Amino acid sequence: MSEKQHSHHPGSLSSFADGVVSLLLTRAELLTLEAQELKDEILANLFSGMLALILLAIGLLATLFLLWILTPVAFKAWAMASMALLFIGGSLLLLWQLRRRLLRQGPAFALTIQELRKDWGAMSGQEPK
Repeated sequence: MSEKQHSHHPGSLSSFADGVVSLLLTRAELLTLEAQELKDEILANLFSGMLALILLAIGLLATLFLLWILTPVAFKAWAMASMALLFIGGSLLLLWQLRRRLLRQGPAFALTIQELRKDWGAMSGQEPK
């Protein structure tokens, strides 16, 4: 019982092709991992944002209802205007923080693109930077 072994001579076309295929499979795996991380991050951000919006809406309704009941008629307009400014300011602060977090994130698939550029440079004979 003899098994057929594939032994490629270094520098042969088949050895080069096997190397390229292996490299592409490795990069595809890296792309898959980055896509999964990106998906998880997006879902976590969406879940946090939606939960914050729901809790904010419930809190707003409860606070406004309580304020409407407890505030004397003469001060209701001022109280409602103050609450509106407070809630608008809070929501703007949250949106600003979300924007900063999104701007801090690197571009999608940056590691995969960087590795593909290195591979392309190595295969085309350029020296690494």
